[in-house]
Amino acid sequence: MDVSEFLEGIGCTEYRDVFDSFDADEEKRLFFSDFSRFVENGRKKADPEFYFLSIFLHLGFDCHEIYKERSIPDSIYFATFHDISIWARWYHNHTGKVGVDRINWLRNHVNMRLFRLGELEFELPSFPLDEIWEKAPCDNPFIFVHVPEGASLNKAEESFSYALEFFSYDKATFLMHSWLLSPEIYSIADDSSRIKAFSSLFTLIGREYDRQAEERIFGFVSDDMNSYPVTSSLSRKVKSALLRGENISSGYGYLERFSR
Repeated sequence: MDVSEFLEGIGCTEYRDVFDSFDADEEKRLFFSDFSRFVENGRKKADPEFYFLSIFLHLGFDCHEIYKERSIPDSIYFATFHDISIWARWYHNHTGKVGVDRINWLRNHVNMRLFRLGELEFELPSFPLDEIWEKAPCDNPFIFVHVPEGASLNKAEESFSYALEFFSYDKATFLMHSWLLSPEIYSIADDSSRIKAFSSLFTLIGREYDRQAEERIFGFVSDDMNSYPVTSSLSRKVKSALLRGENISSGYGYLERFSR
């Protein structure tokens, strides 16, 4: 596979010049040997986010050989590293500039800890886990669940089955921390809402009052709630709740699944 095929496969054809902007060999070595220093050095660049996009494109391209060695299909490879495109687009939409700023997140992809399997992303945990997860059943292997932008939530069960097969688990406890598990969102969403159906799969074990829901629903976070655009029934209801002074939490939840 050449660079053009890689960039096309992950939806980053417009970033060929970015890929070619750095000779990344030393940066890639530093990424694996001293990640903190890698980030520190990157922050010193004239345009750090542009630099990080270039290096992560190089790192993602190199990962194809590892996928081949492990007999992981190209479909999973391209789907997984398409996340670079998602976050590059997010960065451009919010800053008008080319780059990525989700450094710790994309590190998981390069380190082969996170894979997109069907509609959802699955991450192997590193230990120790936060105390909140002590409330989840620990008889099974743990897998973290993430929902990428544009995922079809009504196909979630297919992804859970896919994950069990991919990781060769007979059973697993899937862990998730997300605004999609917000009790407040659940209570105000329409009964036909796909978010409501998805969140009902999980057993809620905690919540955190943050502003993740605002960022995901409205595209940004503002102290002026009136500035939030209404583009759907959910955004209208959430905006009304915020204007009433209500808080929207993110939920911690788990679900267990067994291979058939």
